Amino acid sequence: MKTAFFGALSLLMMTPLAFAQAVDPFAPFLGKAPPIVRELGTEESDGVMVRRVVFYSRTAQTPNGVKDSQIFAAIARPKAAGKYPGLLVLHGGGGSAEIGRARAWAARGYIVIAPDLPGVANASPKEDKVPLSSGAWKGPYGADRFVAPVENSTIFDGVLSALQSLYLLRAQPDVDTSRIGVTGISWGGYTATMVAGLAGRDVHAVFSVYGSGFYDRGSTFQKASELGGMKPEDAAQWLRWLDAGRRAPHLSAAYFVASAANDNWFYPSAVMATLNAVSGPRDHLFAPNASHAIPLPGGTKQGSNSVPSASDGPGWLAMENAFFDWHLKNQGAPLLVVTLGKSEKTEAATRVRFRVRSAAPVQSAQVFYSLSDAPWPKRKWLPIPALWLGEGRYQALIPLQSGADWFALVSDTRPVTVASDLQKLE
Repeated sequence: MKTAFFGALSLLMMTPLAFAQAVDPFAPFLGKAPPIVRELGTEESDGVMVRRVVFYSRTAQTPNGVKDSQIFAAIARPKAAGKYPGLLVLHGGGGSAEIGRARAWAARGYIVIAPDLPGVANASPKEDKVPLSSGAWKGPYGADRFVAPVENSTIFDGVLSALQSLYLLRAQPDVDTSRIGVTGISWGGYTATMVAGLAGRDVHAVFSVYGSGFYDRGSTFQKASELGGMKPEDAAQWLRWLDAGRRAPHLSAAYFVASAANDNWFYPSAVMATLNAVSGPRDHLFAPNASHAIPLPGGTKQGSNSVPSASDGPGWLAMENAFFDWHLKNQGAPLLVVTLGKSEKTEAATRVRFRVRSAAPVQSAQVFYSLSDAPWPKRKWLPIPALWLGEGRYQALIPLQSGADWFALVSDTRPVTVASDLQKLE
C-alpha cells in the first residue's frame, strides 16, 4: 500500500509535460472493445458471412476543435455455428481493410476482423481508399507520422485502430479467446508486432511480414524527413511509445517475422533487435537478395506481395496457413527449427554448423553471407550449399574469417522456410 501511495503521489507532483511523457498513451484503451456506431450490412457467400461496421475510436483535439475518429472494419466468420479461433488482419502502406483476405481466412475456419488503419492507409482527398473511416488523421499517405506529442501522430491512430479491433475480435461471442492471432504486412507487420506487445497475453500467435520495430537500429525511417529529423527529445518519446521494438519485451505470443534481407524499409539489424527483445517463442526467415518480397518455398511470388497461387491460402505468405493452424487450431505440425552450432576458424575461412528439426523432409539447406561494408539494401548475399552430416546436422564453409554477416536458410517440403539468427564474422 505504501509503495502504491508514493507511486501515485510522485505522478501527481510531476509537471504536465513530465506526466505526459511518463504515462503510456495507450493505457486508457487496453482491454476495451470499441462501441460500434454504424452497421453497414452483412453479406453471405460460399459459407462465409461478412459484416461491415464502423466503430468509434477516440476524440482528438485539433486546431479547429475536437474531432471524432471512426473506423471501418469487416468482420468475417464461417456461417456454421461454433467456437472458432480469431484472427486480426492488418493491411500495408497505402492499403485499406483486407476484406478479401478476411473472407478467405474465414473460409478456413477463423473469425476475422480486418480494419482500416489510419496513418497506414492513403486517405488523401484525391485518392481516399478509406472513405468509410474518418478523423483528424485523414490525409495523404505518409503525412504526420513522426510528430510530437505522439498522440498527434497518425501512426498512433493506426495502432489504436488495430488494438481496438483486437478487443472487438475478442468480444465476438463465437471467438475462442484462448486462440487469437494477428497478421499484417509492411506497416501492417509493424502494427501486428506493436499490438501484440501492447496486448500481451491476449494474443497467442503473430505472423509479421517485413514489419519489425527498432527503427533507430536500421530502417528507412531514420532519414531526416522522418524519425531522423525530429528533435532528440521528441524522437525519444516517439520511440518509447510508438516503436514496436520497445513493446517487444511484453510480446508473449508465438512470434514469426518474415524479412527480406535487402528490404528497403526494415533492415535485418532492426529485425534481429526486435527478435532479441521478444520474451516469448520467436522465429523468422530472411529472403536473400529480395526487397519487400519472399521468393522462397512457402513465401510470395518473386517481386509480389501475393501468395504463390490462390490454392495456397489467404495469407501474404503461403506458410502462414501452417503457422496459424498449428498455433491456433493445434492442427498440423510446428514450423521447422534451425539451431546454430559452434563455428570455427580455418585457414582463410570459417566453418559454420547448424541443426535442423522439421516435421517434413528438408528440401534445401544453405548458408548465405554478405560483406558487412555495404548498406543493408545494397548487400549481395552469396549462397553456399550446406553439407548434411546426418541426424539433422549440417555444416558449410564460408570463405572468410571476418567482415561478413551470414545466416542459415532451410526449407522443407510443406513448404516452410526458416532462417537461423543473423551472425557476424569478426
